[in-house]
Amino acid sequence: MALHLVQKIYVEDMGTSPEAERFRLLLEDQLSENGFVVVGKREQADAILSGATSVSRSGFYGGPADISVTARLVSSDGDRLWSTNMGGQTYSLNPFKSLKFTEPVEYRAQELAKKLRHAREQSAKTAGIKRH
Repeated sequence: MALHLVQKIYVEDMGTSPEAERFRLLLEDQLSENGFVVVGKREQADAILSGATSVSRSGFYGGPADISVTARLVSSDGDRLWSTNMGGQTYSLNPFKSLKFTEPVEYRAQELAKKLRHAREQSAKTAGIKRH
Protein backbone atom coordinates (compact mmCIF):
# COMPACT_ATOMS: atom_id res chain seq x y z
CA MET A 1 0.00 0.00 0.00
CA ALA A 2 1.23 3.49 -0.81
CA LEU A 3 1.12 6.27 1.76
CA HIS A 4 -1.30 8.39 -0.28
CA LEU A 5 -3.91 5.61 -0.05
CA VAL A 6 -3.99 5.69 3.77
CA GLN A 7 -7.22 7.12 5.14
CA LYS A 8 -7.91 5.15 8.33
CA ILE A 9 -5.24 5.05 11.04
CA TYR A 10 -5.10 3.16 14.31
CA VAL A 11 -2.83 4.85 16.87
CA GLU A 12 -1.05 2.48 19.25
CA ASP A 13 0.20 3.40 22.70
CA MET A 14 3.20 5.71 22.52
CA GLY A 15 4.61 4.72 25.91
CA THR A 16 3.45 4.12 29.46
CA SER A 17 3.81 7.56 31.04
CA PRO A 18 0.86 9.91 31.57
CA GLU A 19 2.47 12.27 29.02
CA ALA A 20 2.61 9.46 26.45
CA GLU A 21 -1.07 8.66 26.92
CA ARG A 22 -1.95 12.35 26.66
CA PHE A 23 0.20 12.63 23.52
CA ARG A 24 -1.65 9.71 21.92
CA LEU A 25 -5.04 11.30 22.64
CA LEU A 26 -3.94 14.70 21.33
CA LEU A 27 -2.39 13.03 18.28
CA GLU A 28 -5.66 11.28 17.45
CA ASP A 29 -7.42 14.67 17.50
CA GLN A 30 -4.72 16.25 15.35
CA LEU A 31 -4.79 13.42 12.81
CA SER A 32 -8.55 13.89 12.47
CA GLU A 33 -8.05 17.63 11.95
CA ASN A 34 -5.48 16.85 9.26
CA GLY A 35 -7.76 14.69 7.12
CA PHE A 36 -7.25 11.20 8.51
CA VAL A 37 -9.88 8.94 10.04
CA VAL A 38 -8.80 7.57 13.41
CA VAL A 39 -10.25 4.13 14.13
CA GLY A 40 -10.57 2.27 17.42
CA LYS A 41 -9.37 -1.16 16.25
CA ARG A 42 -6.30 -2.28 14.32
CA GLU A 43 -8.47 -4.44 12.08
CA GLN A 44 -10.36 -1.37 10.83
CA ALA A 45 -7.21 0.54 9.85
CA ASP A 46 -5.38 1.00 6.57
CA ALA A 47 -2.25 1.62 8.64
CA ILE A 48 -1.01 1.55 12.24
CA LEU A 49 0.89 4.43 13.81
CA SER A 50 3.21 3.38 16.62
CA GLY A 51 6.09 4.97 18.43
CA ALA A 52 7.70 6.11 21.61
CA THR A 53 7.77 9.36 23.52
CA SER A 54 10.36 10.71 25.88
CA VAL A 55 9.81 13.76 28.06
CA SER A 56 12.73 15.81 29.31
CA ARG A 57 12.13 18.04 32.26
CA SER A 58 13.31 21.63 32.50
CA GLY A 59 16.84 22.18 31.35
CA PHE A 60 19.85 23.05 33.46
CA TYR A 61 19.05 26.75 33.19
CA GLY A 62 15.34 26.30 33.83
CA GLY A 63 14.25 26.12 30.20
CA PRO A 64 10.94 24.54 29.27
CA ALA A 65 10.36 20.81 29.23
CA ASP A 66 10.33 19.10 25.85
CA ILE A 67 9.02 15.87 24.36
CA SER A 68 10.81 13.75 21.79
CA VAL A 69 8.77 11.49 19.56
CA THR A 70 9.82 8.63 17.33
CA ALA A 71 6.94 7.35 15.20
CA ARG A 72 6.39 4.79 12.47
CA LEU A 73 3.41 4.19 10.19
CA VAL A 74 3.06 0.66 8.85
CA SER A 75 0.46 -0.79 6.52
CA SER A 76 -1.90 -3.47 7.73
CA ASP A 77 0.43 -5.89 5.88
CA GLY A 78 3.40 -4.71 7.97
CA ASP A 79 5.17 -2.61 5.33
CA ARG A 80 6.78 0.59 6.64
CA LEU A 81 5.13 3.56 4.95
CA TRP A 82 6.59 6.49 6.90
CA SER A 83 8.67 7.30 9.95
CA THR A 84 9.95 10.35 11.78
CA ASN A 85 11.99 11.36 14.77
CA MET A 86 11.22 14.73 16.36
CA GLY A 87 12.74 16.27 19.40
CA GLY A 88 14.95 18.93 20.83
CA GLN A 89 13.95 22.31 22.11
CA THR A 90 11.78 24.46 19.90
CA TYR A 91 12.89 28.04 19.52
CA SER A 92 11.13 31.06 18.15
CA LEU A 93 12.59 34.41 17.18
CA ASN A 94 9.31 36.06 18.06
CA PRO A 95 8.71 35.70 21.82
CA PHE A 96 5.04 36.70 21.51
CA LYS A 97 4.33 34.00 18.94
CA SER A 98 6.15 31.35 20.96
CA LEU A 99 3.74 31.83 23.86
CA LYS A 100 1.21 29.79 21.86
CA PHE A 101 3.57 26.78 21.91
CA THR A 102 4.60 26.62 25.54
CA GLU A 103 2.91 23.22 25.93
CA PRO A 104 5.32 20.75 24.27
CA VAL A 105 3.10 17.64 24.25
CA GLU A 106 0.35 19.38 22.29
CA TYR A 107 2.88 21.04 19.98
CA ARG A 108 4.54 17.72 19.09
CA ALA A 109 1.13 16.13 18.37
CA GLN A 110 0.33 18.99 15.99
CA GLU A 111 3.76 18.76 14.39
CA LEU A 112 3.58 14.99 13.83
CA ALA A 113 0.08 15.12 12.30
CA LYS A 114 1.12 17.92 9.93
CA LYS A 115 4.28 16.06 8.90
CA LEU A 116 2.27 12.93 8.15
CA ARG A 117 -0.31 14.89 6.15
CA HIS A 118 2.49 16.54 4.16
CA ALA A 119 4.13 13.17 3.47
CA ARG A 120 0.78 11.79 2.25
CA GLU A 121 0.36 14.79 -0.05
CA GLN A 122 3.88 14.27 -1.42
CA SER A 123 3.13 10.60 -2.01
CA ALA A 124 -0.01 11.53 -3.95
CA LYS A 125 1.90 14.13 -5.96
CA THR A 126 4.57 11.59 -6.84
CA ALA A 127 1.83 9.18 -7.95
CA GLY A 128 0.26 11.91 -10.08
CA ILE A 129 -2.85 12.18 -7.94
CA LYS A 130 -4.25 15.57 -7.02
CA ARG A 131 -5.70 15.70 -3.51
CA HIS A 132 -7.93 18.44 -2.17
